[in-house]
Amino acid sequence: MHYKKFFSATALVTLLSLSSSAFSDPIGPIADEETSYYVRLQYNGEVLPFKTKIDGIAHKTGKDYDSPLKASFIAGGGAFGYKMDDIRVDVEGLYSQLSKDTEVIDVAAASGMADSLSVITGLVNVYYDVAIEDMPITPYVGAGVGAAYVKNPLGTPVENQKRGFGFAYQAKAGVSYDVTPEIKLFAGARYFGSCGTHFDKAVKDDDKIKVLYSTIGAEAGVAFNF
Repeated sequence: MHYKKFFSATALVTLLSLSSSAFSDPIGPIADEETSYYVRLQYNGEVLPFKTKIDGIAHKTGKDYDSPLKASFIAGGGAFGYKMDDIRVDVEGLYSQLSKDTEVIDVAAASGMADSLSVITGLVNVYYDVAIEDMPITPYVGAGVGAAYVKNPLGTPVENQKRGFGFAYQAKAGVSYDVTPEIKLFAGARYFGSCGTHFDKAVKDDDKIKVLYSTIGAEAGVAFNF
């Protein structure tokens, strides 16, 4: 009879143990996932115009293939996104600006250029965070596409053509640092481009002013998780 009591007691302890485990631990892989929303504020200055090109703007002799723009370091942006494990997706708004390079542009020409070319951009980005165990530093890579609202590069633009829309794209890589679980600092390099924007000249028979905004720059900022 003792063996019956032993087996009964063993079965009861096992059942209680399984019941306790079932109610105390989350089910499935959801427990291992880290999901959160975040807001990001950043500086995104353009360092090198790279292949930026404005067709229809007069260049000085011998400067035909030089970029008519140079870095101005006037820029800024922000984003709202969602993080799940190592993947992040966000919607980003950017402002960036390049200045006229007077060593390249022929300012005396009829198609004189404005002092700067600015772009307001909306992008959808996807990032991959390269998690390093027990380290507060996380490398990341990302890419995005969207639309750009480009300022007319002419000093005297045709009426109702002060800005025009174009296709925007970017790629970036950098590192983030966990100050706290809710606050991260980040810095990295980025390539940004916009194409497909064109404007009319004052003389209708002339070719349109076509803008290719293609730059290499840097970004740095802070992200708040919640």
